[in-house]
Amino acid sequence: MKKILFYFNSMTPAGGIERVIATLANKFSETMEVTILVKDRAYSHYPLNSKVKILSLDNEINFNMNNKLSRVIEAAKNFVTSQRKLKAFLRNNNFDYYYIAHPLNALEFHFAKGMDGSVIVTEHGGIDAYNIVYKKLKNWLYKKARCYCVPTKTDTAVYKSMGFNAVYVPHFKSQLKYEKSTLDNKIALSIGRMTEAKRQWILIDLWNIIVNQHQIKDWQLHLVGEGNLKNIYIQKIKDLKLENYITILPPKKQVEDYYIESSLFLLSSESEGFGMVILEAMGFGLPCISYDSPSGPRDMIVNGENGFLIPYDDFVSLEKSTLQLIQNSEMRKNFSDTAYEDAKKWDDEFIMKKWKEILN
Repeated sequence: MKKILFYFNSMTPAGGIERVIATLANKFSETMEVTILVKDRAYSHYPLNSKVKILSLDNEINFNMNNKLSRVIEAAKNFVTSQRKLKAFLRNNNFDYYYIAHPLNALEFHFAKGMDGSVIVTEHGGIDAYNIVYKKLKNWLYKKARCYCVPTKTDTAVYKSMGFNAVYVPHFKSQLKYEKSTLDNKIALSIGRMTEAKRQWILIDLWNIIVNQHQIKDWQLHLVGEGNLKNIYIQKIKDLKLENYITILPPKKQVEDYYIESSLFLLSSESEGFGMVILEAMGFGLPCISYDSPSGPRDMIVNGENGFLIPYDDFVSLEKSTLQLIQNSEMRKNFSDTAYEDAKKWDDEFIMKKWKEILN
């Protein structure tokens, strides 16, 4: 049986890439020996089946999000220690394949073992999600790998034009207990890390208009997530006197509860490589409204059929579309029915076939 190692900083956060890795590891464990190697504690927020081993380098990285210089210094120190510990680990443990999902992890791996045909690099963020340093690292290291698995059609085409061995491999549907929302509750939902890239402040501003300009006070906005902007959002909600209309909720393993009690889903990201939460929301029959952020949402949302795909940063259209779905229950139901059926058709067989081709 072939063996694969997933190398990633942490599986503790309740983020999209952690969900992707957990789902993929579980799928691979049906036919391969799977090990996940992290830097912090050997724990996954998302369930891993008993066949998947999770180990730690015991080299956790802690960033001070309020000090850029401190983050750079911490990253450099962690890099030196990580590649040394990784080198020792790889000296004593052999694998047929290595799966890496971040440029810094790729750099650590390069100095510990070297990038070659046994390494599979993958993407979760959009093509513009990384800074210039990370982009240079990708251009240098990712072209040495076996292939570059990209989950969106648009980004795959761009990377191919840049000379990468890019392969379009969308993510598997999350392993959740899907059931169709009844749409009985007047709740709009958004799930995501509370960071600059996800831009939930746009949704708070949107809800301020919904409540105070349009006088719609029987709907709630639920924001689910943690992150460096959480306290800023809490204060913003207080300043706008929206405590009765917007609730910030923590991530939890039973994320199904949040989806099933909602009636529409909102996303305001600056960039979305894939947008796993969109596919999850559709799996519960939630109409989705998202900016056409590069580049994942356009692979799932069919504008005017299962949701609204809004021109990027067109706040007026975001407001208009949200109002339409709030005020038109028949449209919500029609979009919900289509979203639910589209999610059921998500082709895991095609995805597994692509992975079998990559892994021979």
